[in-house]
Amino acid sequence: MKVVNFLFDKIIVPLLVAFLAPIIIGIGSKILTGNWWEWFINIPNKAWIISGVIIFLWVIIIAIRYRIRQLHKDDSPAISIISIPYNGWMHIGKLPYAGVIWIVRAPKPSELDLEPPEITASDLDLETPPRCPKCETEIEQSRSFWGGYVWKCVKCGFHKRNSDSYYREEERARKIAKRDWEVYKAQTRH
Repeated sequence: MKVVNFLFDKIIVPLLVAFLAPIIIGIGSKILTGNWWEWFINIPNKAWIISGVIIFLWVIIIAIRYRIRQLHKDDSPAISIISIPYNGWMHIGKLPYAGVIWIVRAPKPSELDLEPPEITASDLDLETPPRCPKCETEIEQSRSFWGGYVWKCVKCGFHKRNSDSYYREEERARKIAKRDWEVYKAQTRH
């Protein structure tokens, strides 16, 4: 719906106005000279070219401004309930996914437990942001002008484009980590 409103308000209406101007000129020419084309013939070619360029630039500038406004919108994850285990997290592995490294973690067992509880797939979590595959520094994310995201490492200069944010990729990586953990647990039981 926003796109339709944008097109109507910012492109269709201005173009209609631009196309109504020649119609009005033609009507005025017919009324005053008796010829629909008389006023058009008297308009120099340079004026036609300049008018066309102005209309073209107008549409381009509106589209660029619209895209810039979209880029400045906040794309952080929706507010959610974050639970941090009482004893914090322990790292249990690394998962390469989407061209970066995800730190897989699970709740740290309590020091009071005689026997640490078994870690299940549902206990697993991933650190966000992901890490650089070259130097393991946390990745920074920014929106790309042409759509998607750019992930950059501030330490080594690694960068890559991705169509989805790392918050969306984290959901996918978590599913893979959980399945890998289930397979690992099944193999260690035998």
